This record gives sequence, C-alpha cells and structure tokens, in this order.
Amino acid sequence: MIGGLYSDEVLRGLQARDRAVFARVYEHFYPVLFATACKYLKDRAQAEEVIQDVFLKLWEKDFRLEHAAALKSYLFRAVINQSLNSLQRNRRTEDHHSALQYLQEESYLCTFIEEQELRERIHYAVEKLPEQCRRIFKLSRYEGFKNNEIAHQLDLSVKTVENQMTIALKQLRAALLDHPEKPISAGSRLRLLVWLA
Repeated sequence: MIGGLYSDEVLRGLQARDRAVFARVYEHFYPVLFATACKYLKDRAQAEEVIQDVFLKLWEKDFRLEHAAALKSYLFRAVINQSLNSLQRNRRTEDHHSALQYLQEESYLCTFIEEQELRERIHYAVEKLPEQCRRIFKLSRYEGFKNNEIAHQLDLSVKTVENQMTIALKQLRAALLDHPEKPISAGSRLRLLVWLA
C-alpha cells in the first residue's frame, strides 16, 4: 500500500485531479498528518481545519513534485507550515479571549447548521437520480455493497452497475459541487469530493 502511494502513477493522478487517487492519498495520510497538526496546535478542531485546508489546496492548485517519494514530505511540510500560521494567528487573539470564545460558539452553531443543510442537499440530490441509479448508488454508498454484489442482488450485469454508478456520480457532482450560487465551505467540499470519488 505504502509503496503504491509513492509511485509516479499516483503523482500523475493527483496532478490530473483524479478523485479516486486523491481519496486514496487522503485516507492513507490523514491519520499521521492529523496527529502532527494536533502536536502543534493542541486542538483537534483546528488540526482538522488545517488538514482540510492542505488537502483542498492540493486538489485545487497546480503543484509540481520531481518524484512521487517527495509527496509525504510535501504534505508534512504543508501541514506544519499551516499549523504554525494558525498558532501565529492564535497568539494575536489572546488579548481578546472573550470575543474569541463567543466566535467559537457561533462557529460551532454555524457548522452544525451547515451540516444539516449539506445533509438535506445530499438527500435531495440523491432522490432526484433516476430510479435505477438511485437504488444502485444507495446500495454502494449507504450500505457498502461492491459492484458485483449489487449486480447479483438486482439481477443486472456488473457493467450495467458500473455505468449507472458513473451516471449517478456525475449527476451528484454537478448538483452538489458545481453550483456557485449555493457555495459550501472548504471542509464540506472536501468531504464531498472524497465521498463522490
């Protein structure tokens, strides 16, 4: 697994914004990068935000690495730099502790509301899928069945299941990610990108 992540194929996948490759890199490196951010920040919520920011920049911006083995160093350096920047910002707000506490509570409330709205948008988008797409997508993403298991359960060919999943994912990405009039936060966007990979 580790060796596979240090291949040129993975590097090309990241540069081409391949969602499956991105999801694989995210899931593999997240635990150790999160622990690194926590070591600096002593705050799980801030560490989570740092990781999301780093991976979102990795997804949205062009980057150049000479070889795939540099990927781990690149990610660690980005997380450490982002953590140090966060610490610097925190120091500037120490004299405003009361105001910061209020903002944290408000931020938690906004996050909770945003999570509810995101769940509603996902539910609405999934329910708008064609019937067969919807059934296959729910079996795959909500119940964890593999394509061949879905094919057997629904008496379809594996190719049909794959095609329907491709249609479902394309429609959901368009409905959930490509609407500038309904923007979502960086954290929500990152979770959706991984979920819809």
